[in-house]
Formats: sequence, C-alpha cells, structure tokens
Amino acid sequence: MFARLRRSIRHAAQRFALGSVGALMALVGLGFLSASGLMLLLTLTDPITACAIMGGAYLGVGLLMMVAARGSGSDDPPAVPQNARQEAQELPPLAAAFMQGMAQGMAHQTHR
Repeated sequence: MFARLRRSIRHAAQRFALGSVGALMALVGLGFLSASGLMLLLTLTDPITACAIMGGAYLGVGLLMMVAARGSGSDDPPAVPQNARQEAQELPPLAAAFMQGMAQGMAHQTHR
C-alpha cells in the first residue's frame, strides 16, 4: 500500500528534478543563442536597431506565451479516474485523502 505511494512520490520527484535541470539548461542555451543573435545583428545593423529587434522578439514571444497560458478559459476541474477513488476507499482516511489529492493533481497535469 505504502510502496506504491513511495514509488509515486519518487517518480514525481525524479520528474521534477529532470524538468528543473532541463529548464536550467534551456535557459543557458537561450542565453547563448541570444548573445549570438545579437552579435549577428550587430554585424548587419547598428547597435540600437539590433537591441530593438532583440527586445521586440522577446516581447512578442513573451506576449504569445502569456496568451497561451490563459488557455481556453475552462476552469472545470478534471474528473478523477474511478480506480483512484476505489483505491482511496481501501486506505486509512488520511492516506486516502492524500492519494485522492495526488490522483487529482496527476489528472490535472495530463489535461494541460
């Protein structure tokens, strides 16, 4: 009973760690790409125009990401799988509540 919970927590921690390291690596890569893009623009234009182009590109991407983050506007919580409810009923009350929360969280992540 608790072995499955431990595996689930360990799996979530591994996914978080890998995702965090991946995001950090992507940010470092984005920094190098930005620097090389700015250097390329500096060979083609003057510094003010190059900075304006880079700033406009980042502003545009940022605005697109903010619009995408708003989603479809549906705030309905996702349905909890039936087997998660059945498993939760077999556990002690505190563990059942925890498992049900974990199942809802995982269902919410898969619907994004």
